[in-house]
Amino acid sequence: MIEAPGDRLVSHDPATGAVLGEVAATPLEEVGAVLARVRFAQPAWQERGYHGRAIALMRWRDAIRDDRDGLALLLSRENGKPLAEAMAEVLSACDFLAYYASHAHRFLKDQSVQVWNPLLRNPRTYVTFVPKGVVGVVSPWNYPLLLAMASVSGALAAGNTVVHKPSELTPLVAARVGELARKAGLPEGVFTVIPGDGRVGAALVAGDVNHVCFTGSVATGRKVAVACAERFVSTSLELGGKDPALVLPDADLDFTAKGLVWGAFLNAGQTCASVERVYVDEAIAEPLTERIVRLTRTLSVGAGQDPATDVGPIINEGQLAKIDEQVRDAVQKGAKLLLGGHRLERPGQFYAPTVLTDVTPDMLLMREETFGPVLPIVRVSGGSQELVRAANDSPFALSATVWGRDMARAEDVARQVEAGVVWINTGIASYGVPATQRGGMKESGVGRVGGQLGLLEYVESKLIDANPSGRERFYWYPSWPGATAFISSAIETLHGASVGDRLRGAMGLLRNWPPRR
Repeated sequence: MIEAPGDRLVSHDPATGAVLGEVAATPLEEVGAVLARVRFAQPAWQERGYHGRAIALMRWRDAIRDDRDGLALLLSRENGKPLAEAMAEVLSACDFLAYYASHAHRFLKDQSVQVWNPLLRNPRTYVTFVPKGVVGVVSPWNYPLLLAMASVSGALAAGNTVVHKPSELTPLVAARVGELARKAGLPEGVFTVIPGDGRVGAALVAGDVNHVCFTGSVATGRKVAVACAERFVSTSLELGGKDPALVLPDADLDFTAKGLVWGAFLNAGQTCASVERVYVDEAIAEPLTERIVRLTRTLSVGAGQDPATDVGPIINEGQLAKIDEQVRDAVQKGAKLLLGGHRLERPGQFYAPTVLTDVTPDMLLMREETFGPVLPIVRVSGGSQELVRAANDSPFALSATVWGRDMARAEDVARQVEAGVVWINTGIASYGVPATQRGGMKESGVGRVGGQLGLLEYVESKLIDANPSGRERFYWYPSWPGATAFISSAIETLHGASVGDRLRGAMGLLRNWPPRR
C-alpha cells in the first residue's frame, strides 16, 4: 500500500502473501519532467521512419523472447495466474511487437483519394498519417504484459513516444519490461515506465500528452475521459465487461460446456472478456448445466507455478471480498448454488470456482462486473430473439460469445448482440492476436486496440490536396454572370434523374462555362 507519493510499491504473491520485491513509485512532481523528456525524444524517434523503428522494436522483441522463462515466472508469481497463461502473455507481447513492426508502414502509407466530382478535382489528393506525439498508456494488473504491449507496440511503431503507468499491483513485471527495452537499445525517452498508484496515473492523464490509452474500470475510465475531453486530448478506453454467452438450442453440449468453463475461469475469472453471464435455451439448459458442473469439479485451484493448477488466486483481499459479496447477494435473493460459493480455507487468496442457476437481473452478479471465478446460468424461453434481448439488457457491451452448430443462425445472432467483439464457438484468445481489433460499446469504452483500426488510434490523418499546375481555379474571384447557372447545370449533369436531364445539364455547362483565367 502506498501512503505518500514517492514511497515504494511492495509487490506480493497473491498465492502465498510473500513479498516479491519493491519498486520506487514516481513522485508526482516528477511526472511533468518525465513527459518533457519523452516529448523531446519524439521527433528523433519519428525521423527514424517505419524501417528504423521496426528494427528497434524487433530488438525489443528479441530481448523479451530470450527472457521468456524469467518474465513468465515473474508474471505468474506477481499476478497469480498459471505459468502457461503467463507464458502466453509473453508470446502475445512478442507477437504485437513483431506485427506492428512489420505492418505499420503498410497500414499508415499515404492513401490516394479519388475525387468523384471532376469540377473540384485536383491532380493529387491523398491522406497522410502523422503520429500524435506523446501517448500515455495506463494498464491493469490482470494482464500486465499483454494489455500494456498491445497499446505500447502500436503507439511506438506509429512514431509516438510512450509513458507507461502500470498497475501498482504488478509493478515488477512493468519494471522488467522497461529493463528489457533499455537492454534492447531503445533510445532514452522513447519508452518510459512511471510506477505508482492512481495519483501518478491522474498526473499522467493531466500532463502534456496527446493521447491516452486506458484499460480498467468504468468509473476510472469516465474520469480519464472527462479529464482528456477538457483539453481535447483523444482517448482509447477499454473498460469493464459483463460478457454474455448465448447458447442456441442446436449447440454441441460437450463442446459448449468446455468452452464456457474455460471462458469463465481463465485467470480465475479476472478477465474483462471472460464469460460472466450464460443465457441458454431452456430445451438444453439442464443437460448443459450438468456438464458445466461436472467439468468445473475437475478444476484444480492453486499457485500458478504448480503445473497441475487450472485456476489461480484472486489478486487481493478487496477483489476477493467483492466476489464473495456478489455471490452472497445472489443466494440471499434466491439463486441456487450448485458448486463453490466460498473462499477456500488455505493460505493465500483463493475462491472456489462457482456455478449458480435461478439468477435474476436484480442480483449484483448480473448487474456488476464480477471479475472472479463465478458462472451464473439463466434459462431462456422464446428462441434466439429472447436470448439476444437478455444479453443486451446491460450497460456493458465489451464482448460476447454465441454457441451453436448452424453458422448462419449463429452469425445472425452475433450481429444482433451489442458488443465490440463477438466470438462464435470460441472466445477470448483473439485478445492475444495482434491482427484482430478489440474494444467496447456503451459503458465498456470507446476506441479500438489491435489490428489496423487500433493503429489508427495513435495517429492524426491529414488531407493533402495539391494543384501542381499553377492554374487558377474557375471558382476563384472574380465571379462571372453565369456562375450560378453553371453550378446548377453541374448538379443536373452529375445527379440528373434521367439521361435526358444529364444531357441538358451538360449543355448548360457549355453555355455558362467560366471565362479563361
